[in-house]
Amino acid sequence: MVIKNKKELIEKLTGIHSSKKSYYVELKKKIYETTRRNIQLEIINQLAKGIGIDMSFQEIIESVIPKMQAVVSFDTLSLYVIDKGTLVNRTVFVQNHKEGAAARAAEGEEAEAQRAGKAAEAFWQVLSEKRTILVDQLGAEAADASDSGLPFMVLIPLLVKEKVIGVLEVICKEGFDRSDILFLEQVADQLAVGLENARLYNEVLQHKRDWEITFSAVTDLLVFINCDYRIQRVNQAVMDFFTMPEEDILGQKCYRLFYGRETKCNPCLADQVFRTQKTAYLQSRTRFNRVLDIFAYPAYTEDNKPYGVTYYAKDVTRFVDSIKFVSMGEMSAGVAHELNSPLTAIVGNSQLLLRETDPSSPHYQLIKDIKNCGMRCQRIIQNLLTFSRQEEYTFEEVDLNKVVESALGLLAYQIEKSNIELVLKLAPKLPPLLGNAQGLEQIIINLLLNAKDAIESKAQLGGMEEKGRIVIETRASDKVVAVHVRDNGCGIDDEDLPHVFNPFFTTKRVGRGTGLGLSVSLGIAQSHGGVIDVESVAGKGSTFSLILPLEKAYQNNNHNNHNHGREGG
Repeated sequence: MVIKNKKELIEKLTGIHSSKKSYYVELKKKIYETTRRNIQLEIINQLAKGIGIDMSFQEIIESVIPKMQAVVSFDTLSLYVIDKGTLVNRTVFVQNHKEGAAARAAEGEEAEAQRAGKAAEAFWQVLSEKRTILVDQLGAEAADASDSGLPFMVLIPLLVKEKVIGVLEVICKEGFDRSDILFLEQVADQLAVGLENARLYNEVLQHKRDWEITFSAVTDLLVFINCDYRIQRVNQAVMDFFTMPEEDILGQKCYRLFYGRETKCNPCLADQVFRTQKTAYLQSRTRFNRVLDIFAYPAYTEDNKPYGVTYYAKDVTRFVDSIKFVSMGEMSAGVAHELNSPLTAIVGNSQLLLRETDPSSPHYQLIKDIKNCGMRCQRIIQNLLTFSRQEEYTFEEVDLNKVVESALGLLAYQIEKSNIELVLKLAPKLPPLLGNAQGLEQIIINLLLNAKDAIESKAQLGGMEEKGRIVIETRASDKVVAVHVRDNGCGIDDEDLPHVFNPFFTTKRVGRGTGLGLSVSLGIAQSHGGVIDVESVAGKGSTFSLILPLEKAYQNNNHNNHNHGREGG
């Protein structure tokens, strides 16, 4: 059907039935309403996208205000946040603060107080009834938003799963129409979603922080690995133990971090946990020669599928080594006492045979070798006895310079024969200290022999660019005296430096050392109340310093006539 009547055609297209005189007025109103509705939809869409989970309540309000002002006129907008029926936060935006204050002053204090009281009642009514409440100019609940008696206050609940998490309060002294209230309810729905998301985000973030604080507060090692044996979480103790930052640890295979392996352990503690679905335990010596007690706990998903394993590990190196050293000391003492008697006979008889044998005899060198080997065995036994704390020392006043000279008297020829220069720097008038000359001499002999071996090792590797040199220096202060033995030998690698005083630890080749020298020396130094300090640079040389207290500093330890030789190390 063809519409020939122009007026009918316009009415069909616009839906406006009017005379020609009012047509443009009606059309303008229709366009305004359509534009206003489009803006409202745009605002709702922007609210849905624009409220960030990490935004504060103030930021949420500030993001809403500019958009709302374009379509709704209001004087005050307030956002109340509710938690378990209790008001926990209120954010207020006042559009016309001065005008609002003047209007309230004109109404009088009594009218204002009455209206405020009824508005407060309406607020709690919203919480209980979970519906929008309209309040008129007198503070009474309005029935609707009809043309007569427009509400001046709108209270809209922010609902999430039928739970009120907040209230949006909007006040306008000119009132709201029905479309305003519908739009405000849509805004409230978006605010509810945004607030709930922000609450959940903050709750998860707080739980994460609490867990991280608890996790890091544990001083033992905590490691979580997934089913692929990759490390997912660690606490601060793990980073301190392996001296690695967290980013270098996460993602590593557990067997690589703990043991430096490229393949899975056999047997595997994690596999045992997954197989038995029970806690497992293992004590093992890991990287850096540390002993760990490791407890493994299985983790499962809600549908009882393996999710990972939590390792709780405690460093028990000191405890294990203490037990080992005690057992070793007891064994060493027993072996030493059993061997002393036959060795005394061997050394004594060989000395007698040497006196009766002509040096030109072919048997003379064989007998001499027997005597030297017997004496070497006696020295090893002496070290074992000292290590096992069976050696006793008698303390008296000692001149450390004379102790150094005595030690050099035994070794100077041997050192200089190895083409090593000896430099002696003795402090004049060194004060006497309370100690055992024989024990202190043993320390200095060990330090000198180690310096000699370090220089010879460097020379054998072709690293000596200058003549080997050992400097022995004594110094004194008000409270301590010290002997420094400095060499330009091969030095000590950084990874070996922490272990040089451990019993039986040695970097020398087989047959050149037992690994007891420095351990025994440290024990003797500690029995004198002193220490042995070491500074070393690989390839450059080392300085070992024996530091001993003078009598005043050591008087607390001078109650007994003797001390045991090794107190630690």
